[in-house]
Parts: sequence; C-alpha cells; structure tokens
Amino acid sequence: MTRKIMPLIAIAALAAAALLSSCSGSTKPSQAETATPQHVTTTTASPSAPRGADALPLQYAECMRAHGVSKFPNPVDGHIMLNPSSGINPESSTFQAASKRCAQYSPSGGASSGDVRGTVSGGSDTKAAAVTQATWEQYAEWLKQQAASGQFSGTVLVADDDKTMLDAGYGFADRITHAPNAPQTLFCIASIGKLFTAVAIGQLAEQHKVSFDAPVGRYVSGLPARIADHVTIAELLDMTSGLNDAVLGSANPPRTLAGQVSLIAREPLQFEPGAKTLYSNDGFILLGAVVQQVSGQSYGDYLRQHILDPAGMTHTGYSTYIPKEVPGMAHGYALVGSKLHDISSQPQIANPSGGAYATTSDLLAFARALLDHRLLTPAMTATILTPRVNAPQPGGPPIDKFTYGFAYQQENGVTFIGHNGGTPGYTDQIDIYPHSGYVVIIFTNQDGTLISAIQRSESHRIMRPTSATPFRAQTEPHQPRSQSPRRDHQPGELQRSRRQPTLRSVCLGRRHGGRPPRRRRGWPVAGP
Repeated sequence: MTRKIMPLIAIAALAAAALLSSCSGSTKPSQAETATPQHVTTTTASPSAPRGADALPLQYAECMRAHGVSKFPNPVDGHIMLNPSSGINPESSTFQAASKRCAQYSPSGGASSGDVRGTVSGGSDTKAAAVTQATWEQYAEWLKQQAASGQFSGTVLVADDDKTMLDAGYGFADRITHAPNAPQTLFCIASIGKLFTAVAIGQLAEQHKVSFDAPVGRYVSGLPARIADHVTIAELLDMTSGLNDAVLGSANPPRTLAGQVSLIAREPLQFEPGAKTLYSNDGFILLGAVVQQVSGQSYGDYLRQHILDPAGMTHTGYSTYIPKEVPGMAHGYALVGSKLHDISSQPQIANPSGGAYATTSDLLAFARALLDHRLLTPAMTATILTPRVNAPQPGGPPIDKFTYGFAYQQENGVTFIGHNGGTPGYTDQIDIYPHSGYVVIIFTNQDGTLISAIQRSESHRIMRPTSATPFRAQTEPHQPRSQSPRRDHQPGELQRSRRQPTLRSVCLGRRHGGRPPRRRRGWPVAGP
C-alpha cells in the first residue's frame, strides 16, 4: 500500500547548521550516539468494561448531547423517548453523525419517537471491536520489537472516537539517563504546526476579518508588490503562492516573526502565483503575520487563546526552546552518516510554519476539537478541509491533495486528512479519519524510523469506508488559476503492491543539503 504526502521540512535551521558543523570532523561516538534502546513503556487499552443496562441509556443521552444533539432527553425508566415536538430530527445529518459516535452506549431498543419505535443507531459490533483491539495489540508488539532492536523510538496513540486503542511509549527519551519515552513525553511536532495556522486563518475568515481571495498585502505591510499584490491568502494556504523557503534556507534565521517576514520580502517568487504547487514554509510564516496583524495579538498569544486552550492542549508549547531544557521532552537523535547524534542542545525556533512541541494526547485533543466543530463552524471546517490542488510527487503523479493547510487523501474509499513534520531528530505524523472517528498519531525522536511505523499500521486503519460525511469536501480539486498542472502532476494511480516511495517517504530520506534518499530494498529509484 502506497502513501502518502507532504515534504518533511526542518523548521530549526539553526539546529541543522550546528549539527552539520559539529559532524564535519571525525570524532569518537559517545554512548548517547551508539546506545541501542532496550526500554519499552507500552500499554494497550483493553476494551471498556461492560456497563450495566441501566447505565447505558444515560451514557447514550449524554454522548448525543455532547455531539451536537443538544435537546436529546435523558432516559425515563431506562427508555429514551423522542417527542416529535422536541424539534429533534432522527434523519438529520447531525443526529446520524452523533448516533454513530455514540453507538457504543446505544441501549437495546434504541430511542422511540411517537408511534414509531426502533433502534436509532444500533449497537456496536462487539466481534469487530475485539478484532480491531487485537490488531492494535499486535502492532504494539511489533513496535516493542522494533524498539528493542533500535529501529523505533517514540510514542504512538491510536483512538477510535472516544476509545483509546493504543497509547504507548517505546525506546528512550534520553539514552544517557535511560529515561523512557512515555505517552506524556513531549516531542517537537515541526510542520504539524501548520494545521494550527490554517485553523487560525479559518477563524478570522469566519469573523470576516480575512478573505481567502484577498492579496496578502492587504494585511501585512513591508512586502514587495510581487508578493503583496499578487499572492492571495488561499494561495499561501494551498501551496500555490510561488514562495519557497528563504527562512529555512538561511544560515542564521531570524527568531522573530517580523525578522522572518523581512527575510521573505527579499525572496524572489519561483513562479507566477497560482500556476504551480510548491511546498513552502515561508507561506505559512506570512499567514502567521496575517493572524498577528488582524487579531492584534502576538501569534503565540492568539494560538494559546483561540486554539490550544479551547482544544484542551495543556502541554503544547510555542516558543524558541532548547529541547533538553524542556522538562519531560524527548532528546532528538539525528542520523548523520551511520551515527545517531543527540542534538537536543540545539535551539528549536517555533514559528507559524511549525516547530512547537506537544504530546500525542494534545494532538488527539486538537483532532477531536476540529471534528467536533469546537474550533471552526461546520461550514468553515468544510472550507478548510476541501481538497484544492494536487500535491506533487518527485518523479511521479500526485497521490495526495493540499487543502487549506492539510494533506488530504482517499484510499480504498476512505478519506483521511492530516500532516507530518520533520526536523533533525524528530519526525511525526497525524492522520485523522473524519468519517470513522479514527485518529492515528506517531511521534519519533530518532531519524529514519517513522516510515516503517506508518507502513506497518496502514492496513489496520485503512478500513470501514462509510457514506457518512461530517464535512462536505469537493472530490475534485480546482485547477490553479493561471494554467492547468504540469503533465507530470496529473492524477494517477501508483502500483501499491510494489511499494513505490511516496512524496513523504522520499523527503523523509533527505538530509538538509537536499541530497536524494538512499534507495530502499524493493523501492524503485525516485525520479529527479
């Protein structure tokens, strides 16, 4: 099975520069550089204990109200009756979506309305749930073996709606002290932070303070006409702006947002805005400047007040920081040649394109807040998550699409959205399955270990296609405004059985100098 997307971009150019400099000579590897992690902290959730028959109706009612059916009544004598005068429509999309999410609490007989009796949502498939749980337990055992052999280090969280299927840490957060990775360990999430910026822009658009079709110069001053007058907010979000990575490519990138914008202002466009697709961190830095200017708050303060706190992301931090000085944070181990180096003493510079730190549980909280429309209205959620343009793949056709800030893919009839992130020593992935409620989050603090963990898990989670639609996403992306995509960017199907490398896996294998990835066994060489 082939997937998936998004170039992994290193946010901390200072860390990269220092790392390459420190590795220019031949030095004897330290214990931290050569130790093979043996410790595994792993727990898998067992199926919830059976609830009493009397408790189920109340749990069901509470769950339905929590998922948007605000007038859903409490049970009477263990039965739920829907009064036609209550204004509740069991055929509505809101009701159907809520009853699917609350199926595990559905009492036998369901809810009744007037003279019509019947099951509203049906009970959960106990046998299927047991198989799913066993499957994730097998995956957890595989991760444990990978960690013991030095092939994985990080944390993994898998949730099915409100049920945690797997929440575990593997390997070491610090190989000197042997502090283990655990579910509450902090990791740099790199470009996953772009999702926060995209949601922030959506919030301001809801308030009619920002227009997707407006040029960025309407909101940010000091930009040259080629950017200010011709690059729109939409093009910054869907990677068609023509901007590249001036900040990332700088040997000494500015630490302030204003300094980063000034650097971007000197950057030439790579193509006419809207003509092509090019992954750009600079575009999201400009979007952060829009958030700051329009809201009247610093980007970090806006992020905390309007996204992190409402979502319940209490452990997420946005700042310039040194990983080893952040309590509870995993050290990052970067692969340089054949040696792993602890680069946790190098600063990480968080900005609107990425670089924050978080726990897997915080990212799960973000995903749930997004799906439950606690961050954006349903209409704006649909706008943000609608696929817009094809995501290019080196040497082959696109297999993903860019939305306004998210990666979008459909496989075997199943839609999933998300993003990945990468910086020296840290690689991460979040995949959100909006139709089924699944969320899969993988954090690593060892270069070169994410792809195999993703591939191993794919067959477990590309499942349960459904016609339920929590957001109305267009199935066909719009074409860039100036011209149709280049021929090598036309949609096409890859031979999944051959495990061809995707754009994401190609970029995961790259180092910061832009060298191509090493060829992996069974994978054809990527095109130029």
